[in-house]
This record gives sequence, structure tokens and C-alpha cells, in this order.
Amino acid sequence: MATKPTTTRSRSRKRVSGRGMISHFGQHRTDGDATQRERLGGKGANLAEMSSIGLPVPPGFTITTDVCEAYEQAGGKLPSNLMDSVREHVELLEKETGKDFGSAKNPLLVSVRSGAAVSMPGMMDTVLNLGLNDAVVPGLAASTGDERFAWDAYRRLINMFGDVVMGVDHHLFEAEFDRIKKKYRVEADT
Repeated sequence: MATKPTTTRSRSRKRVSGRGMISHFGQHRTDGDATQRERLGGKGANLAEMSSIGLPVPPGFTITTDVCEAYEQAGGKLPSNLMDSVREHVELLEKETGKDFGSAKNPLLVSVRSGAAVSMPGMMDTVLNLGLNDAVVPGLAASTGDERFAWDAYRRLINMFGDVVMGVDHHLFEAEFDRIKKKYRVEADT
């Protein structure tokens, strides 16, 4: 049975400090709850709530809307200490999961999902499997015993990252993937 994490309630701050930028949720600590939809978005608030009541939720963290406001107020510049805070929270994820981000033997993979206070199906972007790269895929294959799964997860990362982050139309990627499948007479993606 899952143990209930310690819950600390955070309030939105005008000046974004390290503590106000990121809200953690996990087995040992949860910083938010369902009442903080405006600050954490619907997904973030619900994940924090589920975690705070002891449901088995993979650990993670939410970059708060305070960061978005600070970004806008600074003319499109991220708060200077944001990436340090992200690194600290990735280290917390590593401790909670026993996995290491970028490890070729025991990789921590993360998902990055955009969110909003209200549900907007199909409008929000997601990138899955961050942490995979050419060196990590063999480790994922070894740890899962499924090489095809590992390479398919990497393919999905490249497709999503290209689309969401780099602005490459995913239809171009899919067309090239279909061409390669046809060349090698492969019918299934997975």
C-alpha cells in the first residue's frame, strides 16, 4: 500500500523564487493539491492531489504558472535560477525511482506535458521519453528485455521532439517513416 506523502501547500508569489517555480509530487513529498489548478494546471493539480492522498502516481514535478508570468514579464527570458531548480527536481526523481537521467544502464525517462487550468483536448503538447539517445537505447533494451520497444520509444521521442520543440511537421516524419517501412516490407510500427 502506498504511503501518504508529506503535503506542503504553496502560495503563488509575485517574485518567482526557486520554491515558487516548481511543485514536486511523489511518494515522499507533495507540494500541491487539486485546489491549485490556476498555479499547476489541471494535470499538475490532479497529479499532486492523487499523490497527496497516497495513490500510486509516478513521481514528477510541475513548473508553475508563476514561471510563465515571470517569462512574459521579462520579455521572453526564463528566470535565471529555473534550470538549477529543474536539475534539483530531476535529482529528486532519480532518488525516488532509483534510475539516472542519461544513464546507459538504468535510464530515467521523463515526459514533458503542457497544461492549463481547464482541459483542452488536442491543444496541449507532449514530449515523451526524454532521456533517450543513441547511447541510452541499448540500456533501455537490456533493462526491459525488448529491443524493439526501446527503439520504438526513441523513434517516438524524435518525432515528438521534432514536432513540438523544433517545429518540424510530424507528417513529414511519418511520411519518411512510411517510406522506410515500405522499403523493408514492414507493416507494423511496433
